[in-house]
Amino acid sequence: MGNQNTPIIMRDDLDLFARIAKHGFVDMEYIYRFTYKGRKKRTIDDRIRQLNNHQYLMINKTFIPPDYTVNYRTGYRIIALGKRGLEIVRDAGMDAEDRSRALLSGSPYRMYHQVQIATVCDLLLMSYANTEKSNWELIRVLNEKETYLEEASNQPDAMMIFRQRQKEDSAVVLVFLEIERSYASEASLKRKLLGYRMSIEERLYPQMLQQRVIDQRILFVAQTDGQKSALKDKLQGADTERLHILLVGYQEIAKAPLDAIYETDSGSRIKLLGDMRSNENGRNAYAD
Repeated sequence: MGNQNTPIIMRDDLDLFARIAKHGFVDMEYIYRFTYKGRKKRTIDDRIRQLNNHQYLMINKTFIPPDYTVNYRTGYRIIALGKRGLEIVRDAGMDAEDRSRALLSGSPYRMYHQVQIATVCDLLLMSYANTEKSNWELIRVLNEKETYLEEASNQPDAMMIFRQRQKEDSAVVLVFLEIERSYASEASLKRKLLGYRMSIEERLYPQMLQQRVIDQRILFVAQTDGQKSALKDKLQGADTERLHILLVGYQEIAKAPLDAIYETDSGSRIKLLGDMRSNENGRNAYAD
């Protein structure tokens, strides 16, 4: 894949464009993990440069502090769709937002936050699609824009819909994703939990989806160990009654998303869809 000639757009490129349209931003670690399967990193790097040179992609090489990166490098690259990439996905009927201004002048922390949302969602989507470890499958991921409800007082970073495998008529479990990119204040966390309590008790999302929902849980993902410890302390001091809350570190979920790594408010560790009433070997709550 040279990077001088005008590229002939391949299926792998279209897959990448669609993923970026869905999430807004990705980074190179995301691309290596989810796209161009079977290709060497150098080959992928050359292809990304070629797509950037011909306005299919836009790249911002920025600096992210070490605690925020997977590999602790500087020269971190955040990638959005370029003019030609936007034209392709829009011609295919996809809703794609022009992120060029945000890429050039927006906060790197905010963009990396979006990258982590993309990584967690697609990692879980891939993991539950290719495993015999769970009787559940992830059937749909809604991004921040798709989860918007005017009557809800807060908005999750994403929402994932799980269903028992090969049971199309089964009820579903909703998992609301919250990736914490800073040390949240107790006041803001309290407002967020109050908003979730209201939307869950009034069943706003089951009504929006028009589906039978048997559980709604909130997954907090902390970017660093320090943030995880601080968030854990704040959650223990907050009113979490009637809320199913799970806490995990970003590095933990990136390495073993199907394992019993998700902490409950009691301090036990279960699987993502484990029984939150009892931690019996992290077993699945509704399937096993």
